[in-house]
Amino acid sequence: MKKELPVTITDAAKKEIISIRKHKSIAEEYHLRLGVKSAGCGVASFMIGFDHANEKDEQYALDGLTVVIEKMQLMYLAGKAVDYGESDGKTGFIFRDSN
Repeated sequence: MKKELPVTITDAAKKEIISIRKHKSIAEEYHLRLGVKSAGCGVASFMIGFDHANEKDEQYALDGLTVVIEKMQLMYLAGKAVDYGESDGKTGFIFRDSN
């Protein structure tokens, strides 16, 4: 069962995600994965990519995409907003607090 996505994904980010999937010919069996990875020294960074779902994941529906988030990482992602644009002179995906 797919639940309400605990993360906001802006229209700009959705457009870029769909564009990447199309231009990189990413197969439909790969889902959009949002997560957190260790950056060393107790620091974590947010990640976005395409991956297969597994038994540790929660699945969510978003405009024809399936979004997967590992259950243990939900507390770090809940309330975040994923945007696409320029920050610090670089263009890419940006995770922000949605408040």
